[in-house]
Amino acid sequence: MTTETTTSSLALINAQFEMHTMLFKNVTLNIKNEDREKKMNNNTNHIAWIVGHMVSTRYMIANVLGAEDREPFPEFFGQGQGIQNNVTYPSLPDLIKDWDAISAIMFKKINSITDAYLETESPFPTPMGSTMKDFFAFITHHEAYTIGQLGIYRRFLGYDAMKYN
Repeated sequence: MTTETTTSSLALINAQFEMHTMLFKNVTLNIKNEDREKKMNNNTNHIAWIVGHMVSTRYMIANVLGAEDREPFPEFFGQGQGIQNNVTYPSLPDLIKDWDAISAIMFKKINSITDAYLETESPFPTPMGSTMKDFFAFITHHEAYTIGQLGIYRRFLGYDAMKYN
C-alpha cells in the first residue's frame, strides 16, 4: 500500500505505518488459533491480546483523526484495557479481520494531515511530548514494539521467524 502525504513532516511516520501494516500480516501469518492464548509465563500477554490490542490501537488512531468507527471488541481492548484472565478471547481470524479496513481508514485520515495539525495538542500525553507529532512518533514506536512481541511469540511457539517481505 503506497500512500501520498500532504506534508514532508509526516512522510516518515506514514512510511512506518505502511511497513507495520505489512509486518502485522506477516507476523500473524499461519499462527494456529489454538495457540492464541498460550503464554510464556503468568506475567506475559498472549497472542490474542497482543493482536487485539494492535487492531484496537489502529481504531484509536483513526478515531483521533476524526473517524467514527467502533472497534469490534471494546470489552477486551477498549480504553487501553489490559489482558483479562479467565476469559476466552475471540479467535485470531475474528481479531485480525478488520485490520485492512481500519488501516485504510487510518491512512485516508493521515493523508489529510498538515504540518500545522502536527503541532496541535495531542488528546493523549505521550513520553515523547504533547503534540500530534509526538503522538505519531510514540504510536509508531508502539506498533513496532508490539510486532516485536508477536515475533518473539512466533519463535517461542515453534513457528518460522517473521518475514520482512
